[in-house]
Amino acid sequence: MTAASSKTFCILPWVHFYANPDGSVLPCCIGDHHKPLGNVRNNTIKEIWNNDQYKSMRLKMLNGERCEECSACYHSEDNGIKSARQHQNIEFQDFNKLAYFTNPDGSLDSMDLKYLDIRWSNICNFKCRSCSSTYSSSWATEDNKQGYNKPVFILSGGENNDHLFSQITPHLANIREFYFAGGEPLLTDKHYEILDYLIEIGNTDVKLRYNTNISNLYYKDKSIIDYWNQFSRVEVYASLDSWGDRAEYIREGTVWEEIETNVLKIRQEAPAVKLGVSSVVSAFNVATLIPFLDKITDMFGNNLNLNFYNLINPHYYSTSIIPDNLRESIIEKLENTRYNNSINRQLDNVISHLKNSVYSEELRLEFLNVTDHYDEIRNRHFVETFPELAELYS
Repeated sequence: MTAASSKTFCILPWVHFYANPDGSVLPCCIGDHHKPLGNVRNNTIKEIWNNDQYKSMRLKMLNGERCEECSACYHSEDNGIKSARQHQNIEFQDFNKLAYFTNPDGSLDSMDLKYLDIRWSNICNFKCRSCSSTYSSSWATEDNKQGYNKPVFILSGGENNDHLFSQITPHLANIREFYFAGGEPLLTDKHYEILDYLIEIGNTDVKLRYNTNISNLYYKDKSIIDYWNQFSRVEVYASLDSWGDRAEYIREGTVWEEIETNVLKIRQEAPAVKLGVSSVVSAFNVATLIPFLDKITDMFGNNLNLNFYNLINPHYYSTSIIPDNLRESIIEKLENTRYNNSINRQLDNVISHLKNSVYSEELRLEFLNVTDHYDEIRNRHFVETFPELAELYS
């Protein structure tokens, strides 16, 4: 079987490297965090690139077998939703030929990286409900106040990221796409070191892609807008799941007026930046997606670039806690509302996910326990903020 004929092939294990803030290496950012391929704190990236887990994964993909690390993509495909695997195979189709150079044991003689996604630290000024202390220093600080002894700042490379950075540097000139996400990338020092290095070597035609809470456009004396204006291809996706007080509840730390101000500033001062929204669709916001879309199309423009990610974990925040009658009402509203083709495709993915969700009373009860816990800590009130979901408490 070849890469072209395999229904499980993904180009990423041939061209991409991803590391979590805790150092764990996954096939990509949505790989199963319980099944890491290694850890950059314990081994070099070259050692991990051809370790037993990586080699086995490549061979399974070439043989059409499903990989346990990639369950998120299979879940999407089983529900009729285009997966990240399918998207990346199109994005990097020029490099499918690299699969033919795979050795019989699954190893590769070279590390020809084209796509880099390293979460250098968990530093973040937000505490998003669907996140955790692994990706948020603010969340870790909160946990410590509650008696959980957790490290506040986590660095992917351990005590010092410089060793990891030195391993990445030789690849920077050949990378075609950089993905910067959180923690909060606009508050991460290594992110700016990468940009400085790219500018120094004149490699400013690379694609820079971001998921950012867009709350702060300055780091020390550095303006991210000044940086972006030196690169030819920049895509910035604001991590927004709702608007107003709903946004401030779901992504604790949000000040909605500041978000609106920063979006306007980017549109005016960096007009070449492709600006969009990346939303996690969960029990919190699925019932109000239509007014949310109306709000953000007004903020970002009618040609809004939009990505909806249907939340799977934590399970108790998924749409499986939505009772059947309420779910059917939500589906009907979504089916009867149409925008442009791009947004419609995202809505259709949500509709498909909702239709395949199975209600779980056990998860609903877990949702109530967790929500009440954080509402008390953060002085929030779920039913007051989301009256359309009051039924979840009845």
